[in-house]
Amino acid sequence: MIDKVISTIKRYKMIEANDKIVMGVSGGPDSLCMLDILYNLKDLFNLKLYVVHVNHMIRGEEAKRDAQFVKDMCRKLKLPFFLFEKDVKKIAKEMGYSEEEAGRYVRYQAFEEVLREVKGNKIAVAHNKNDVVETVFLNLIRGSGMAGLIGIKPVNGNIIRPLIEIEREEIENYIKEKDLKPVIDFTNYEDLYKRNKVRLKLIPYINETFEVDIIENIYRMAKIILEENDYLEKECEKIFNEVCYFNQEEIFSDIKKLRAQHPAIQRRLVRLMYQKLKGDIYGLEYIHVEDVLSLLDKPTSSKIDLPFEIEALKSYNNLIMRKVKEKEAKTFWAKLNIPGITKICGVGQFKASVLGIEEIKKLNIGKYTKFFDYDKIQEDVVVRNRQAGDIFSPLNLGGSKKLKEFFIDEKIPREIRDSIPLLAIDNEIVWVVGYRMSDKFKVDENTKKCPCDRVYQRIK
Repeated sequence: MIDKVISTIKRYKMIEANDKIVMGVSGGPDSLCMLDILYNLKDLFNLKLYVVHVNHMIRGEEAKRDAQFVKDMCRKLKLPFFLFEKDVKKIAKEMGYSEEEAGRYVRYQAFEEVLREVKGNKIAVAHNKNDVVETVFLNLIRGSGMAGLIGIKPVNGNIIRPLIEIEREEIENYIKEKDLKPVIDFTNYEDLYKRNKVRLKLIPYINETFEVDIIENIYRMAKIILEENDYLEKECEKIFNEVCYFNQEEIFSDIKKLRAQHPAIQRRLVRLMYQKLKGDIYGLEYIHVEDVLSLLDKPTSSKIDLPFEIEALKSYNNLIMRKVKEKEAKTFWAKLNIPGITKICGVGQFKASVLGIEEIKKLNIGKYTKFFDYDKIQEDVVVRNRQAGDIFSPLNLGGSKKLKEFFIDEKIPREIRDSIPLLAIDNEIVWVVGYRMSDKFKVDENTKKCPCDRVYQRIK
């Protein structure tokens, strides 16, 4: 099989003499096979190899076992080992990704970080022929265009896939012959994820029902589409230089020239604009491309948001795609006068009154009026915007959490979070104004008097 991998390497010009390659190794059969083969080719190409393992912190002790296995393997082979521990569930929640998308994101971030540290030039990952076919099916189900039918490219920038022409069965045979003992992630055998359903149910069903080798047939199709797509990409790059102007932060496309192109080229130009801004095409789907093209028939200043903080808008004769510029947040801070009025320019006016428990029963409580137990407030209360380390105990939810987690849970848009007024004691949040107060300062059966805080108006 090593000869077959060498053939793949030469066909796609994956590896050259003296390359410094960062390898992603999970410890499973595929990555262990790739590690063993590249280690055996080390002297042939005079390679320097570096191993990266990412613990997604999902499988507990089992994941730590995998990391230790890869570390021990590297010690045995005398290869540099880099371990990253990333809370993928948390990252997925914060970024609005699926766990699978977040896992991919953190892995490639880790690979790139090590690549910079060791001054490497290639990243090797262990995708095989079966992975290509599974990806094609997933893209078909999602409604992908031609690029999705490629599945996975053998070479994509500095990322190489030496096992791309090897079937999973061949890898398993190689592992047995070499007496390698991979660690097994048993979640790969559970049909919880779409990819696993394709692998465990769809492909075996097609093979059995239609008596075909669907892996070979789909892979052959993907290879043909890859070659044709490469040609179209080169042609599209030429058209891009005629139709678009790129200045790193934004891309202008002449609408008249864009309209003159075939719809297939129009779609490719939109994807290319997005790729040049973001660095890759990941996250952009068919519906996004169609939404961008729909701007051509809309009034000037029409705008849509795209994934990863990119936006597209129509401006007279130009279609513009650009990175969303973060607005610089204005910091505000003021001690809350209890009792009294506190004014913060551009934020609002706060009135605080100290009332008896009987008096509050006569008042209406609204979104901007809250009652707190005065005896629980032992220190100065300030009105400010958020700071690093803020902690919040939302009313009736039990327990404390980071304020950032509260914003995520409440789906509060990122761009307005810095402008939301907070009542705080040090970094303990008393009230997220307009949203929820803290459970720690609520009125209960023991309350005798309350400061009533309310926002009357915004002050410009």
